[in-house]
Amino acid sequence: MSGHRIGIVGAGTAGLATAIAFARAGHAVDVFEKHPSLATLGAGVLIQPQGVAALDELGVGAAFEAISVPIERLVGQCERGWTLVDIPYRDLQARAVSRSALGGVLERECVALGVRLHYGCDVHAISADGATGVVDVGGVRHGFDAVAIANGASSRLPAACGLATDSTLYDWGALWSLVDLDDWPDPHLLAQRYGGTERMFGIMPTERVGRLLRVSLFWSLRRDRYAAWRAAPLAEWKRELLALWPASRPVVDRIHSHEQLAFASYHHARPTRLAAGPVCIVGDAAHAMSPQLGLGTTLAVQDALTMAACVDAAGPVAGLARYSRSRLRTVRAYQALSRALTPCFQADGQGLWRDLLFAGALQVPGSRYLMHRSIAAPRRCVRRAWSAG
Repeated sequence: MSGHRIGIVGAGTAGLATAIAFARAGHAVDVFEKHPSLATLGAGVLIQPQGVAALDELGVGAAFEAISVPIERLVGQCERGWTLVDIPYRDLQARAVSRSALGGVLERECVALGVRLHYGCDVHAISADGATGVVDVGGVRHGFDAVAIANGASSRLPAACGLATDSTLYDWGALWSLVDLDDWPDPHLLAQRYGGTERMFGIMPTERVGRLLRVSLFWSLRRDRYAAWRAAPLAEWKRELLALWPASRPVVDRIHSHEQLAFASYHHARPTRLAAGPVCIVGDAAHAMSPQLGLGTTLAVQDALTMAACVDAAGPVAGLARYSRSRLRTVRAYQALSRALTPCFQADGQGLWRDLLFAGALQVPGSRYLMHRSIAAPRRCVRRAWSAG
């Protein structure tokens, strides 16, 4: 089937990827975004190998590769000097990218495919009128054969449509910043340092800016301690960073004010189902989770591809039901794993139990392979619609 009218709420990664997947299949696509322009704020994101494959299948592989950098290894060490996380990507390629650069690639592809992007349009409600999905923008109702809610982790629309629980905030979030460096000894390494379960410091190469390497800095912080961090002298915090990770000085020395860092909160929302009639949910709006697995963007693009394939195979309503059956168990499993890992890296405490458990596990034959498989599954294209029923 072709020629369906598709409405999408949200112009983040999930929304734009969904728009591309449907537009490439010949459908008429409208995207409604509340911000007046593309607003993909945030530091860098890691795209796991299966996400790289999904972006390639989406048709933006070459453009994505041009604005991203390869990550060859993810290593996390505690203050005791023990290695707790070690994921070599070997022949499987992971890549890091800034949210703004990825958003720009997806937006340009949408424009090239004729997707209608409506910025400054705040969607008040989503409803179903029989087999028609209705998008309410300021009292004006727009009807579509299928509507995808893709407006992020804090969206209230999935719960209002009976597709998910209300999202809740984690106690912990993270400070983040983008820092440009003349040189960095590990341009393909995502490195983390842990001080108990309270302190987590990460540096990830994110993109090339001329001859400079732009890296993302992350620092774990409880939400209720953010105001105190803002009020405290910056020099005290920088000394804490360097005490945990002395080799980070080239990055830390480029932080001169609190304003260089933003605070990101994390949400959790459990989907009851991913579709009902002509309305569905995708990306963080469907399965918000903590970032411990680094899979948010990857899962969003896989959602988009599966949804478009299912609708092409079975039509809007039956196709969305098939999409829900295909993806629900997978995303719930990743949510459960992410939630279980969160106290291991973001909780009050010295974390000796975590250090002993993780460092010891790495000595067990096969454990590194299992760690790799849990978040960096082999490159594979999304299952086709006929295998998703």
